[in-house]
Amino acid sequence: MKCIRCILVTILISTMLTGCWGAREIEHMIYVNTIGIDYEDDQVVIYVQMVNFSGIAKRESGQSQEQKTFVGQARGDSFDTAVFNLYASSPQRIVWSNVKTIVFSDKALRNKIIQQVLDVWDRYYEFRYTVWAMATTQPMEDVLNTPSIVDLSVIYSQLNSPLREYEQSSIVAPLYLYKFIWKWKEQGETVLLPSLDIVHGWTDNQKPSPNLSMAGVCLIDNQKFRGCLKTPDILGLRWLEKKTKRTPLIIRDQNSVKASLVMTKIKSSIRPKLSHGQPVFDIKVSMKATVPQISTSFHKHELEQQAIKIIKRQIMQTYKKGLEMDADVYGLSSIFYRSMPQQWNKLNAKGKFPLDPDSIDHIDVKVNLVSGGISKMK
Repeated sequence: MKCIRCILVTILISTMLTGCWGAREIEHMIYVNTIGIDYEDDQVVIYVQMVNFSGIAKRESGQSQEQKTFVGQARGDSFDTAVFNLYASSPQRIVWSNVKTIVFSDKALRNKIIQQVLDVWDRYYEFRYTVWAMATTQPMEDVLNTPSIVDLSVIYSQLNSPLREYEQSSIVAPLYLYKFIWKWKEQGETVLLPSLDIVHGWTDNQKPSPNLSMAGVCLIDNQKFRGCLKTPDILGLRWLEKKTKRTPLIIRDQNSVKASLVMTKIKSSIRPKLSHGQPVFDIKVSMKATVPQISTSFHKHELEQQAIKIIKRQIMQTYKKGLEMDADVYGLSSIFYRSMPQQWNKLNAKGKFPLDPDSIDHIDVKVNLVSGGISKMK
């Protein structure tokens, strides 16, 4: 009798155990790596780049397998409709939990598709907020089909791992989606969306091998797309960006390079104040510098002063370029709002915070040349 009871209990317990009968093999699912959002002919166009696991795993011989890039495309009257149209053409189940980057085209930004995307993103459980947000003015299909170099997976490209390049040369700061949403919704904030371009400076066995590179930023101010600026126009941003790690500064004499500096440990602050009823700002920046290259004899103090002059000029040039596009590139409005909210509400009564070239009252830059070629100077 006891034996029968034990058998019955064992059978009952086994029926309550969960198994792996409903599990799917990894090769039977499509893992999306990058999402591209475009807008054409009054329709939202969605692109998805698939993860190629063969580019990550190694064979027993140690050789990586051939790299392949798979990109799917669908369109619809809205972002959600385009996603469901993508499902209809997919050969397997699409998994969104591995998305690393979302890329908006300038046309999608201009036509306010962001709100549709964020609304779906908030509601679907597989989407995450720790993905990179980027923009591009290039054809979206070309961007997502650009292969990685030297048999590296696209997971390790600037499209999906922008921090690696940024830590070596800090020009355009990467942006997570959750910070994009915060800046997009916050009073007075300006979204600086990193912009991707296709560059042609690489070759593979003497054959052209296009690659992706950060080429500037696209500006969204007061939830309105203002346009995009290329790298030469945004060199002032790095001096006020908290995440800047290491960035170069070139000192030129007409067409020749007199010296190149590498700037590190950059600290900055912006202090808002009122002057004759108008908002003005004092900017302070300090940093350390090394000299990897110098072609003429310099006094240490002279080299520091030339660097200070260039940095001040870059800060003002970037600021004025933003004003030309009716954008506040340094987020001065937000800084003023957090410091003096009552005065900000009065100044912003017409829906636009008053800024002009004279709003930056003073720029104080300190450069401390610490090593690298000092013995060759006077």
